[in-house]
Amino acid sequence: MTQDWDGKIKTALTITAAGLGIMAAAGNVLYDYVINRNQKYMFGPLKKYKESVKIGEFFRMDLSEETIRWAEQTTISQRQTRAYDGTTLNAYCFEQPKTSQRWLIAVHGYGQSASAMFPFVKPFYEEGYNIIIPECRGFGQSGGNYYGLGWADRLDIVKWCRLISADQPKAEIVLFGLSTGADAVLMASGEDNLPVNVKCIIADSAYSRLTDLSNYVLRRRSVPSVLPGILTFSTSLVTYLRAGYSFMEANAVNQVCKSHTPTLFIHGGQDDIFPVEMCYELYEAADCSKDILVVRDASHGYAMFADYDNYWQRVWKFVQVYLPQKQKVEESSYVSRLKNQVKRAVGR
Repeated sequence: MTQDWDGKIKTALTITAAGLGIMAAAGNVLYDYVINRNQKYMFGPLKKYKESVKIGEFFRMDLSEETIRWAEQTTISQRQTRAYDGTTLNAYCFEQPKTSQRWLIAVHGYGQSASAMFPFVKPFYEEGYNIIIPECRGFGQSGGNYYGLGWADRLDIVKWCRLISADQPKAEIVLFGLSTGADAVLMASGEDNLPVNVKCIIADSAYSRLTDLSNYVLRRRSVPSVLPGILTFSTSLVTYLRAGYSFMEANAVNQVCKSHTPTLFIHGGQDDIFPVEMCYELYEAADCSKDILVVRDASHGYAMFADYDNYWQRVWKFVQVYLPQKQKVEESSYVSRLKNQVKRAVGR
């Protein structure tokens, strides 16, 4: 009898050990695919999206010719700082030719480069805002061996905000994020040390919880129903051991519950990557002044492209509540310079 129990215990331990080994292996594979900057698998995000923006060299994908001309004709500079853990953080800046107290910090999404934000920052620049586009850790010239998926980036965004407010105590800052960049700014909003200079937030296509997102993506990949939770847990554990954060921590719902910063939530109604239900959940949870825009026919991150006029009408309506006085900055665009030249000619 004792031998039978010993055999059963050994079998159970063997099965358990094998199961844990499979979970660990699966977690490491998914970590290397999704989060590891030095990916081992060719099916990871395209490497070209991880390259830094070089002055005068911009990716053409999803950028109109007008945006390209603006970016190439506008002075761009680089700025670097150190994160709380010593990681090098790199950003690209479009600063106004005349001093401006208004700033936009625009955060790109997963697998993107800073240039993906050019269509979103150009209208702000033309309204007199200085622009900073940080490269999230793991991307471009920013340091780090892993991707933060919004959570590990949130304190980096706080750092950029504090640098601006230290340089300009009267600075007025708008945070703008796309996809996981939207989660970075939402999660930053729940931090106690976010400076009061941050007047409002625009979050375009954010997820609600990283665990929910992981389970959703795995189910869409036809993973058997019992496995998504197990794979999410194992990947989260590996991420904690290798990158220092877990999927359970990456919870934008919890962060917006603590936020007092006015927030505009934007989402595409046809988003099959971050389902639109996540946007509604974030909106309901947010304990701050808030508004929501869902563009019915837009896919993930494409609300602006699907309904450009309505998108910017709603953005400006929201922003101007908290930054009511439009600044007039001379020579902010080719058109304004041309108008000034005409006025001077007529005056003669």
